[in-house]
Amino acid sequence: MLSMRKWNWLNTCYKGFKNNPWLVLLFLVGAVIRILYIGSIPPGLNQDEASIGYDAYAILHYGIDRNGVHLPIHLIAWGSGQNALYAYLSMPFILLFGLTPMSVRMVSLFTGLLGMIIFYLVAKHLFKSSAAGIAAMFFISINPWHIMMSRWALESNLFPTLILIAVYCVMKSFQSPKWSYGFTIILALSLYAYGTAYFFVPLFIFTVAVLLLFKKVLKLRTILWNGGLFILLALPIFMFVMLNRLKLQEISTPFFTIPRLTNPRVDQISTIFSGNIIEAATNNFRKFISIFLSGNDGLPWNSISSFGYAYPIAVPFVLLGLVILLKSSLHLQDQTQMKQVIVIIWLFIAVLLTFITDVNINRINVIFYPLILLIVSGLMWLFRKEKVVGVISVIVFGIFFVMFTTVYFRDYPKQIGPAFFESIGEAIQYASTESDGKIYVTNRVNMPYIYVLFYERINPKDFINTVNYTNPGGAFQQVSSFGRYVFGNPDLVPGEQASYIYWNGDPIPMEEEGMSIKRFANYTVVTVQ
Repeated sequence: MLSMRKWNWLNTCYKGFKNNPWLVLLFLVGAVIRILYIGSIPPGLNQDEASIGYDAYAILHYGIDRNGVHLPIHLIAWGSGQNALYAYLSMPFILLFGLTPMSVRMVSLFTGLLGMIIFYLVAKHLFKSSAAGIAAMFFISINPWHIMMSRWALESNLFPTLILIAVYCVMKSFQSPKWSYGFTIILALSLYAYGTAYFFVPLFIFTVAVLLLFKKVLKLRTILWNGGLFILLALPIFMFVMLNRLKLQEISTPFFTIPRLTNPRVDQISTIFSGNIIEAATNNFRKFISIFLSGNDGLPWNSISSFGYAYPIAVPFVLLGLVILLKSSLHLQDQTQMKQVIVIIWLFIAVLLTFITDVNINRINVIFYPLILLIVSGLMWLFRKEKVVGVISVIVFGIFFVMFTTVYFRDYPKQIGPAFFESIGEAIQYASTESDGKIYVTNRVNMPYIYVLFYERINPKDFINTVNYTNPGGAFQQVSSFGRYVFGNPDLVPGEQASYIYWNGDPIPMEEEGMSIKRFANYTVVTVQ
């Protein structure tokens, strides 16, 4: 029976490839670009990757995060918080492969691959055309924002793909109302993925529910059941937000903990709590327009400036696609038009989000899937009106893709390596092995203590019992020392057997008798015996 099922599956895959070779090939190209060297490009680790990876490891093996919180629904992390969903989803990979850069990035990789498939399915619902499906797979496979997002472990990378899956579920609910519960569950889950969901999700689910009720796609009873389910699933994160806004004590249960942060991070990235909301909102929207037109936000981990979020020629296609989609969905005469309205609602609420957020690409990442859908819409219209121009456009996008991949794999590692503190892990591991004494770690690393926790797999209880903070209670608590590790500007202590980790750009002591020096890409270890 098992062999027969396996044969049927293989036969189905073969028929799918035979009937849609371009679709399969485009997916494979996109998959290879996302998988290739994922453990080493970007080289090193961003501090947020190390943070969420270590907390996932600590909860998995010890039941607490590095702040001693049992099964937190939201991580305290540096003090101001880090969303926890990515950490929990990372645990199976950490259990299988250990705590490594690759295992921590696996969630981003898998959601990226899944996002490609769901994006194709959503496009088929929107445009009712096999050609549009192939165009959608082409654009999502080669998209630079999506490629870069799929290759590193920032917790906010989960959010846009969760919204995409939710949109697919609501589109399926037009045929079967049971899919609406998938829509509700995924949206509630996304509240645990990133802070911008607190604004986006309630508006989105309410607006879509009104549309579906008004157009009699779903009955009132189904809407109410979904509403109750959403409230139930969202209640813990709602309690977390209120607890921290009102500065109450943490709530601990055997199943989860609602922690108290030192300073909620949402206050720092949102202008809702700003003294001058109108001025801040105007500045935020200007930043968004700048990113929309230029394609990048100046942060090398979010985009490569020459290519932006969708290549330099994308903006005219986005605007063209928006006009076409708005015109097509004006009368709401059929299900396809209603599905297009859902995408427009998605885009509109994402634009509203830019007014209340200190804008960069990862903070407004929920906007990019609908923007890429607009590119697909614009290209399909162009193919119908001027096929030759459409073909030339596809070729130009393809050329940009080849250029992007060349730069990403050849030049980008040199650019991003210092920003991701390449080789700090090697230096820490080497220093910890070479000396039984203290390890002095340079402060030319953002939150250097997290890299020690990550690469040395420190027991969180040992960290909690020995940690000293220079600014306890701060939004970003700086660790001065824990255990045998000391952080700051390393100075040789005469007569002390110890290891010192220097940044290569700083003055490094000359080698003397009783001293060994080991150089790595960006850091040097000096060991005194």
